Amino acid sequence: MSTHQPLKYFYQNTKLEKREIDLVICHVLKINTAELFIWNKQLEESQMNQILEFIKQRENGKPLAYITGHKEFWTLDLIVNEHTLIPRPETELIIETVLELTDDSFGGNILDLGTGTGAIALSIAKERPHSQITAIDFSNDCVEIARKNQIHNQIHNAKFLQSNWFSNLDNKQFDIIVSNPPYIEENDPHLQDLKYEPITALTSSNYGFKDLFQIISTAKNHLKSNGYLILEHGYNQHQQVTDFMKYNDYSDIKTLKDLALIPRVTMGRV
Repeated sequence: MSTHQPLKYFYQNTKLEKREIDLVICHVLKINTAELFIWNKQLEESQMNQILEFIKQRENGKPLAYITGHKEFWTLDLIVNEHTLIPRPETELIIETVLELTDDSFGGNILDLGTGTGAIALSIAKERPHSQITAIDFSNDCVEIARKNQIHNQIHNAKFLQSNWFSNLDNKQFDIIVSNPPYIEENDPHLQDLKYEPITALTSSNYGFKDLFQIISTAKNHLKSNGYLILEHGYNQHQQVTDFMKYNDYSDIKTLKDLALIPRVTMGRV
């Protein structure tokens, strides 16, 4: 069997986009897309079967990141698995916001709450190499993956701890606190589209506000004077987040929109 026929078969017999099929094939063959373009070897039967199995999984809704075990975010290549939320492009707005508040020489302390893969913490750490990033997650599995991503991306100015929000941080204070916490309502119908991802990283009680409100009310005790809290939230939650920040005496509160012009991040200062 020639190599071009089976590759052509993959593209003709699926509804997946060519880009996704390319990534599946590259993952199985352990090559990059440039190498795929000039690939002239015959596929082994095991490779054929693995590609077909992964394509089937993707057609059934399994996220590509969970199939390949990797996800690109900011300038990083992140290891992901079923214990971690898959980083989304809109979350990069948090990194952009931190970079606007600081310069290359910034040497302060930043806290990332609910770090998951370490996407936010490691992106900021890479862009602000003189800063010290502390990142926490209540899941030991996530902390382990985040530490692997730190090594994988060769970043040295971050540390990862197991903690239920602020519980294991003692009285340490920070210049900036960031978080992409769970904020989806527990009975949201869109959760069916996210069935492969860890539910604890997605949903929050009190109509999706429990963790957001807990962070807002507690973060002010861990922020230095003029320190900033930066939170990602749902598309329809910015007004309640703003109001609760005001109630907790934050100032200079503003909401930022993502590339889809959806209110995505709200920030305030103490």
